[in-house]
Amino acid sequence: PRETASSGGAQGVKEGMTAKPGSAKVMSSLEGGSKNGDAHIRKRIADLTAMLHKLDDHAAALAKERARVAGELAKLLSKVDPSVGVMRRGDGTASSPANPPATGVPAPAAGQTISTKAAMKDARGRCAAMCIEDIDRIAKVWSSSVSCIALGDACAALLFDNAPPVFSEQFAQKCQQLHAQLTSRSGDMPRAIFLAIGTEERFYVRFADGKQEWVASEECTADVKLKPVSKVSFGRDWEDYFILYKDGSCKWAGIPPKLAAKLQALTPKSPAIANVTLGPDGEWFVGFADGTWEMGGCSDALGDKVAEIVKSGSHIKLITFGENDAWVVRYNKPSAPTQKVAASKPAAAESSG
Repeated sequence: PRETASSGGAQGVKEGMTAKPGSAKVMSSLEGGSKNGDAHIRKRIADLTAMLHKLDDHAAALAKERARVAGELAKLLSKVDPSVGVMRRGDGTASSPANPPATGVPAPAAGQTISTKAAMKDARGRCAAMCIEDIDRIAKVWSSSVSCIALGDACAALLFDNAPPVFSEQFAQKCQQLHAQLTSRSGDMPRAIFLAIGTEERFYVRFADGKQEWVASEECTADVKLKPVSKVSFGRDWEDYFILYKDGSCKWAGIPPKLAAKLQALTPKSPAIANVTLGPDGEWFVGFADGTWEMGGCSDALGDKVAEIVKSGSHIKLITFGENDAWVVRYNKPSAPTQKVAASKPAAAESSG
């Protein structure tokens, strides 16, 4: 059974018994309405779809411009006070002007510096090599401010530290329920800070205020509700998933045997798990806090790209998988990091921002 649930306390209900807001009215008019009414609805759908694509393009341009301005500001600040890298406020608190607090995003702690933020960006990987659909749109907006990227069936979604999400062209069509979750929130509501997409319309999204929304199996739903979640990833089948909790513990079901053996062999002295991602065709990646990592079940194309990145002396941080052998590798170059995107079409790209 499919579970549609949220952390607001309501129990998950079977998807087949859940109607989306307004869906009953729309279905009624489509089935019983006149031809003119049908034409009007189809035209409205086309108009709204075109409008959505224009808004996505506008958001992408704003995100790119913001990254440019933030980078220039950070460089100027480092010349004024390289030891601190922040502007001091009259109230004695501090925040990085390169990434000012935004509505719905937790403000930096007092005394936080650009160096702290840089460490956070290093931890998730500033550069990206990718093989995905709609690569031009994604590579265009890539920067180290991408806090999370999730891949679905020929679609992608990017979350940013302090900017609206950006979607590939087909995301709204392929992930309708998730797209509604991400775009229906008003500007003063907390932003999404983590996102995962799986096959069979599964997804998990968490917002800055701790609220969670997901569509998953009953077992996964129970484990999500168990304690505070850090990250979620979905595997090949409906029942396959991995959950990393904020306390460092984890739960999983149906993951590849080699990955399961790797995780079961960990001891209290082992480095903490930083990331685990699963793919729709048995792919997997596990990364640890000490920088070590392992991957399996991956295509030759991805293996070749990973080998190329490692040979260059760069440090891989995360690999995200999507359907049809789509993937994104996040990494840091050995020198002072600058965001780069590498692509291969459907496109593999390499990007820096």
